[in-house]
Amino acid sequence: MRCKKAEKLLSRSWDDRLNPVEKGELERHLSECSSCQALEKEYRSFMLTLRDDTFPEPQPYFWERLEPRLKESQPFTLWALWKQWGLRAIPLSLAVILFFTLTATFLLPPANEEIIFSRTESLLQDENPFQESLPLLTGEALDNPNMELIFMAMDETGDIRRKTP
Repeated sequence: MRCKKAEKLLSRSWDDRLNPVEKGELERHLSECSSCQALEKEYRSFMLTLRDDTFPEPQPYFWERLEPRLKESQPFTLWALWKQWGLRAIPLSLAVILFFTLTATFLLPPANEEIIFSRTESLLQDENPFQESLPLLTGEALDNPNMELIFMAMDETGDIRRKTP
């Protein structure tokens, strides 16, 4: 048994709350451990002192000095009340502000922002994926000359792969 457990059992033994098994363990530990024996003697002297019926008398004029102190009361000040509650309210209000800020930042959707889709998402949105190549296929002028270069490079009918002016 360790000394900490023995100390707990010692304090319980003075209230007669030990079962026979615990009592036997405590007695075995006390027979082996000198520090716990000293602690047990100290507890015994405390208990004998407390069980005595003779208590020392208070010093002269003890009650005469104590009564005025008991009757003295601190005047109520509003500032003390505000100080007491304010010190508790500051961390609480900061926590509430931080909570609402994080909630607004991460949970609310962005307001009035243009949604940009990838090519795959645009196909899923029922847009025409060939919108950029329609002018080339219909023979109209292209807005983007790079598209014309791409399609001309893919044309294998001629030996020249550059756009001729």
